Amino acid sequence: MIEAIHQSSLNLASRCGEQFRRRYIMDEIIPPGIAAGRGTGVHKANEVNLKQKIRTGIDLPVSDMKDAARDGYVNAFKNGVYLCRDDRPAKNKLLNDGLNETLTLTGLYHDEVAPEIKPVEVERQFFIDIGLSMPLAGIIDIEQDEKVDDLKTAGKSWSPNQIEKEIQPIFYSLAHEKETGIRPVFNYHILVNLKTGAKRQVQSIKATNNHYSALFEKLKMFIRMIETGTYLPANPTSWWCDEKWCGYYLSCPYMGNSLPKKEI
Repeated sequence: MIEAIHQSSLNLASRCGEQFRRRYIMDEIIPPGIAAGRGTGVHKANEVNLKQKIRTGIDLPVSDMKDAARDGYVNAFKNGVYLCRDDRPAKNKLLNDGLNETLTLTGLYHDEVAPEIKPVEVERQFFIDIGLSMPLAGIIDIEQDEKVDDLKTAGKSWSPNQIEKEIQPIFYSLAHEKETGIRPVFNYHILVNLKTGAKRQVQSIKATNNHYSALFEKLKMFIRMIETGTYLPANPTSWWCDEKWCGYYLSCPYMGNSLPKKEI
């Protein structure tokens, strides 16, 4: 039963209602892919570092951050890893490459991101009523004075102003403002792993009333989707509608495949 709206579920539902249905309504949990594990590892390094930085005011040594990142990456796959059929023969190499990428990006985080962060709250949970039939809930990774920050890991550079298309910045800005009375600047620190080396991008946004209005329309549509049980599939031309990125692809009826037997 869906009791609150999280930005991750709202984002998933906007991409593919069928994927959302399988994950959150039918409780079919697919193990994460390597890209997701890489993100989990870097986020773990950030969490461990900033929780102690609130007390000490200083960052951990890079070796400690990499240890935390390695633990986060490995733990992400405790129940398995999702790979498309073409990638399965190279599973061990891909997992090892993913770990090396995680450690490289953690080093970049240590050098360029962590020194700029003066955390006030880390991994703070919120559960707020915004006047709809379902509350908003989630965990904000990093809060500074009048700022909300988040980390992203990527395999290619973000396009300019890509943050404008993201749900999370406006969702978390609204939550922060509801609880503090301050409309924050939201910053994405994008850690990009390229063949030529790792680099950092920063994209920022301060929500407007129009951003909030658009978010509310998305939230209301999400609620109608849950209430009516209407879950529209993704456009099949979308990049995420592909076996490489979707663990439900090979059993998706909208792609001409058969559902798992328990659902037939």
